Amino acid sequence: MSSFEELIPRKKYRLYVELGNDIRGNRIRKTRTVEANGPRKADELLKQFENEIRASLHLEDENATFSSFATRWLKHFAEPNLNVSTVEKYEMSLRLLNDYFGNKKIRDIQTFHIVQFFNDEIKAGRGSLDSKYKTLKSIFKYAVKWKVISKESNPMTDVGKPKEKKMRTEKEQFFTAAEIPTLLESINTLETHQRIICKLAIFGGLRRGEILGITTNSINWHTNQIHISHSLQVTKKEGIKLKNTKTDEERTITIPAALMEEIRLYYSSQQNIQQEMGNLYSPFRNENGHVVELLFVDPTGKPYRPDSITQFWVRFIKRSGLRQVNFHGLRHSSASYLLSQGVNIKLIQKRLGHKDIKTTLNMYSHVTLEDDSAATEAFDKLF
Repeated sequence: MSSFEELIPRKKYRLYVELGNDIRGNRIRKTRTVEANGPRKADELLKQFENEIRASLHLEDENATFSSFATRWLKHFAEPNLNVSTVEKYEMSLRLLNDYFGNKKIRDIQTFHIVQFFNDEIKAGRGSLDSKYKTLKSIFKYAVKWKVISKESNPMTDVGKPKEKKMRTEKEQFFTAAEIPTLLESINTLETHQRIICKLAIFGGLRRGEILGITTNSINWHTNQIHISHSLQVTKKEGIKLKNTKTDEERTITIPAALMEEIRLYYSSQQNIQQEMGNLYSPFRNENGHVVELLFVDPTGKPYRPDSITQFWVRFIKRSGLRQVNFHGLRHSSASYLLSQGVNIKLIQKRLGHKDIKTTLNMYSHVTLEDDSAATEAFDKLF
């Protein structure tokens, strides 16, 4: 947005042309002081100043640094088209990328420079390589699209995706079918809402944001089904917000009757607490200001944050003596268990909310020792 201010009445004015914010959130604007005999003339000069700035943008492209172009990419592509949490991830990667590429002219960055960057990152043992790769890929894609560089000079064309060292083995990402009974026994020592949250991840294969996004009107108490259509997310810019699921795919899952009974009793106790709190109870409202009755809220009506699940799970794992598996690993445990029981992969894909079955196949292509034994037993029958 452009504007002007009067410095000396009907004589001198300062013109401002806004260019958004840089990667660190600092305001970028161009200014000029002019002489004018009134606001009408000042406005005319402001429009001329704006046109000069626009005309100079092409010349600026010739000398655009990685940092300045990344700022433009954020403003004109990322922020208008991506959700807030994704933009924040990009911004985090950009802070690190700017330390390396920031002052280099974007036209001068070659494939070798990027390969060298990732080699240095791997040698230093730094993570988030996938996020940095995706950020660079998108930035140079739009540098081509906006005619800042040519398609032939895109340095990312021949850069392969860097391989990060896996911190845990595939087996450590989930509990096996044999471990699940012990896991469930340990989970019963948790607080009621924590216990139910864990069971929804195990029996429903739900992500933590999807669990916290369950509304009471999405539960069908008679059919033991829950409709998953939203995910609760927290961002620095927007705070707690209900958004679509990760893949924008709505789905309905059926859970065991015993778990639904646990949820029903928990919900009943929540309603009693709400009545006792009276005016102190403040229900969650969506971005339109409408009340949304979430299943998991504290006594004052405030939703539990996704990171609070991670926190209680880490403490639980430490004191329980169970194998070090993160909370998301319960979702993997659910899928792996269903696979070991012979459930159709297409049904598992639908239950997990994967848009493409290739995702499901790639993620659960591992074979547990139990599955391998079952395969051997099948061949034993031939003898």
